[in-house]
Amino acid sequence: MSKSKNKVPFKTRLLAFAIPLVVGLVAAVVFKYYVITPVHIPNQFMEPTLKNGSTAYFNRWFRAKQLGIGDVVLVHSPLDPDSVLIARIVGKPGDTIYVQKRMVFRNGTLLDPTSFPESSSNDIPMIPPGKTESDDMPKVTVPEKSFFLLADNRELGVDSRTLGVIQESHVIATLW
Repeated sequence: MSKSKNKVPFKTRLLAFAIPLVVGLVAAVVFKYYVITPVHIPNQFMEPTLKNGSTAYFNRWFRAKQLGIGDVVLVHSPLDPDSVLIARIVGKPGDTIYVQKRMVFRNGTLLDPTSFPESSSNDIPMIPPGKTESDDMPKVTVPEKSFFLLADNRELGVDSRTLGVIQESHVIATLW
């Protein structure tokens, strides 16, 4: 038996290696940027849940109906469509939300503080403008196709207390 009959041409071996490699790389890039979105956390708004400087992964494949109270979401800012915010859902359509002495109430019931972690850091030099030490907020009823969001670190965070309710269409992804 001659060796030339069993030898596979170089072009065939190259294609057998290159095609799966290219398909795998394209699938990985599509998955990383269109299904799972890595986000660098640039601030302390969501501490202790998401640490400043860390990377969080958000799932772009979600349904707004599946989002629940306590879910952390990535949203476009209603004031600047080019900027994004990360916050926790505390109110869904039809809910009445208010804050009294740093305690969050949903439909008249106190939300469980252990479900919404607060920053353990007490080294905040001063309270940001427009916020009070007791952190009170009047009642807000969440309209249809909207959410009320709060940052875990409320002393520093930008959320629905400042921006108002966030439209469902502004939600980009949910924390993986």
